Amino acid sequence: MVEITCLVFEADRKVATVTYEEAKARAQTSNDAVWIHVRHDDPKAVNEVLTVDFGFHPLAVEDAVSKDERPELKEFDDHVFLVAPAVLATQNDDDEMFEEVAFFIKHQLMVTVVDAQVPCLQKLTDRWVNRQAISRTEIGYVLFAILDSILEDYFPRLDDIEEKVDKIGDDIYNGNVDRMRELLVLKHRTLDLRRRLGPFRDVMSSLMRRELEFVTPKLEPYFQDLFDNTLRLTELIDTNREAMMSLIEIQISTVSNNLNQIMKKMTVISTVLMTAALIAGIYGMNFKFMPELDWKLGYPTALLTMVASSFWIVWLFRRKKWL
Repeated sequence: MVEITCLVFEADRKVATVTYEEAKARAQTSNDAVWIHVRHDDPKAVNEVLTVDFGFHPLAVEDAVSKDERPELKEFDDHVFLVAPAVLATQNDDDEMFEEVAFFIKHQLMVTVVDAQVPCLQKLTDRWVNRQAISRTEIGYVLFAILDSILEDYFPRLDDIEEKVDKIGDDIYNGNVDRMRELLVLKHRTLDLRRRLGPFRDVMSSLMRRELEFVTPKLEPYFQDLFDNTLRLTELIDTNREAMMSLIEIQISTVSNNLNQIMKKMTVISTVLMTAALIAGIYGMNFKFMPELDWKLGYPTALLTMVASSFWIVWLFRRKKWL
């Protein structure tokens, strides 16, 4: 299945939904910006469309239909290829799914390729179609708007992680240290986000440095804003990651300290019982010639000796500040 949506951004800032054939014709015969969005589950069919209908480079086409492609930016003779990672909402708030959006930009034509529904792109398309208008009609602005929409979806996810990290931190400081599993889940989430946004930050940096046709002087502030947002997101991830590592260290230290306290108490108890056992062991050997065996006060004296030695050991431990 290949589903294609085509929008034309006309010079008077009007947005029109057209057929695929008309979109191809408008891309070749007019100066209007054309966006063709392809959603598919048949890589072979899409490969043929991108190669035959538009003449995109085979290596870029191969990357566009591949799964889990790393964010990248490539320049070819007459077109530019880039990959941006979109984060998708899931039923489970403790996990994220990602969809790589492939972009082909050729003069005033842009083709995007995905193999799953990306809600932010659908919302953007619906908004433009319902308003039948757009602020700017350059293809570079359309690219900016899509990338900005993709990045905006990351902020709620990071806010959720930050809120959970703060709550876990409060619980740990209040004595509830059994939160290791939740911290490790959050750490895994931040690593996934960092793995996508780190390379994407480099893509945004490359867009700013290279002299690309669609990044006009008027659009440079827009792409600078994208780069700033990407930088802010990566910094938020790194901040949360450092906070989580600190909480993990605090939790490990707290557990270790609690274990040490327990071991100290067990050592004192063991020492006290060992002393009492020593006295009981001596008088339990049942040798024939032991003076105290026939002593009427031997039994209470042995018990008192055990109690007295126990108190003496506890006093000694306290004096040495071992307890």
